[in-house]
Amino acid sequence: MHWFYEPQFAKNQLLSAETRKHLSALRISASEPITITDGLGKTWTIRSDAGEVTQLLEASSHEAPALRFNLIQALAKSDRDELALQAAIELGATSITPWKASRSIVKWDGKESRNQERWQTIAIESMKQSQRAFLADVKPLKSTKQLEADGLGIVLDPRAELTLEKLPAARSYSIAVGPEGGIEESEIAILVSAGFKTVRLGAGVLRASSAGPAAIAALQQLHGEFRS
Repeated sequence: MHWFYEPQFAKNQLLSAETRKHLSALRISASEPITITDGLGKTWTIRSDAGEVTQLLEASSHEAPALRFNLIQALAKSDRDELALQAAIELGATSITPWKASRSIVKWDGKESRNQERWQTIAIESMKQSQRAFLADVKPLKSTKQLEADGLGIVLDPRAELTLEKLPAARSYSIAVGPEGGIEESEIAILVSAGFKTVRLGAGVLRASSAGPAAIAALQQLHGEFRS
């Protein structure tokens, strides 16, 4: 079933122009049910004709995720940061913080608002793709000194001795992932002084695009979320 994002749906029974455009592009007929989410935990399964709701089949309120993940993703070249954002949300990330790391080749200078908006659009598409009822919030770009942990903060570092299964249990994690060239020692020191723990993921070294999603998936598994 196709999912669509309508933040004002409860107040307006006419679907937005964007949703109507997608319905037309996908050639969804008036008899085919679709699901609308407001991104805040509510969903409606409906039928529509020419963008007008013709039948409400089901309305649901979903519980907020038991685990919260804030992915702190360093800006990376070749769209690896956006690939990480997309996969992380599909796996359960609840917020994303773009990070201007020292070794980030990509720069947002003068384009912070536009790029934040682009990442939020990707977050919306990833929410719909994974059929989640809660929209991940993309926060403003942060420097290393501005980063703060929401819950238990971890920095992914292949040289660290600590592994994920040895972390204390938490319900909220902030996962910092560096750019292609890695995280500078001075930045790691700043993050550790801010309460972050350095953690490694197995024996290999993952790309900037896969490290964050891998950590989220591993923590989900450790907490038994994939078994529910």
